[in-house]
Amino acid sequence: MTPVALIAGAGGAGAATAAEFARRGFHVVVLDTRLEAASAAVEPLRQAGLAAEAVSIDLLDVGEVTALRDDLVTRLGSVDVVVHLVGGWRGSKTLGPESIDNWNALNPPVVGTLVTLTSVFGATVRTSDQGRIFMVTSTTAAKPTAGNIAYAAAKSAAEAWMAGVADFFDESAARSVTVAVKALLTEQMIAADPDKAWPGYTHVTALASAIADASTGPVDNGRRLDLTREEYSGA
Repeated sequence: MTPVALIAGAGGAGAATAAEFARRGFHVVVLDTRLEAASAAVEPLRQAGLAAEAVSIDLLDVGEVTALRDDLVTRLGSVDVVVHLVGGWRGSKTLGPESIDNWNALNPPVVGTLVTLTSVFGATVRTSDQGRIFMVTSTTAAKPTAGNIAYAAAKSAAEAWMAGVADFFDESAARSVTVAVKALLTEQMIAADPDKAWPGYTHVTALASAIADASTGPVDNGRRLDLTREEYSGA
């Protein structure tokens, strides 16, 4: 049976991760609130003859996510890998009333969508011999400042949730994995500022490869993969 990878988020990282999984023989399902974004990520894969589909969905709506799970399991037999790439960033100069606005804006996409996805798909992934759930965090979450307090708190909450997912996967073949980056780099960013060195940034293709490697090979449950040691070299 063809393994199924669910990619939540159709931005640069989502498109790169979907492409990597599709090339490795997975049936890829890309999720986004915007159907046009999800479709743009999967169309090149479908044109290449790879198995990929786009879904527009509100990942905060438990009913919608549950219906998606039931549909995928019915049609495809399983959901083996879930990759959470939904995020966002907001900051301020210091702690103040705007920090509340930042928290209220960041908590739903960073934490809420992860909570919904893992709660709905967790039991399904747990039954797979190669079950994996991934979340991408930022190393800045470990060093909160007054200006990024809301972002750091949201990422820290998401990391704590993934630790709970790891506990849920205990005594099964499934794995909860958190991937840490400083920030992500796309070809569009490089083209816009070609002379910049981008120290410490992780290219989205490197992120995609790391996640796919951890899906097709052995990895410890509860593992934190730190990709910040790999700096962009222009390759």
